[in-house]
Amino acid sequence: MNAYLALAAFAVPLALGAWSDVRTRLIPNWLCLLIAAMGLGFVAATAGWAAVPSHLAHMGIALVVGIALFAFKMWGGGDGKFYAATAAWFPLSQAFGLVFAISLAGIALLIVIIFARRGRLVKGERKSVPYGVAIAGGALANFAAMNLWLA
Repeated sequence: MNAYLALAAFAVPLALGAWSDVRTRLIPNWLCLLIAAMGLGFVAATAGWAAVPSHLAHMGIALVVGIALFAFKMWGGGDGKFYAATAAWFPLSQAFGLVFAISLAGIALLIVIIFARRGRLVKGERKSVPYGVAIAGGALANFAAMNLWLA
């Protein structure tokens, strides 16, 4: 499968999840399931079934991390599921790269929000940050780096 086609196929549901998070602060469960299924299907088609356990392990660990961040009220529940679904696209060996890319995207998102709200992190009733945007941006950047620029 062409890496550019795979990137586009990954980008569409990620953009939908980011948009949903911005608009409603909710990321639909069906979308997370779709992203995870697409990721596992992609890896099975390109790297073979032997690579799938590493991706499943990454997804499972990411779900545990997402649940922990939700329990400590640092993320919403949808963010944790969205993160785990995107992790299905990456082997466990890329876990740090994914977290790093998402963190950088999160910092950029926070800076944009602070400027948009004129120096205030909290404005009106919107006290949350749509972190699905950072998850989507970081996942896309990491996928592109792994499959396009570094390949």
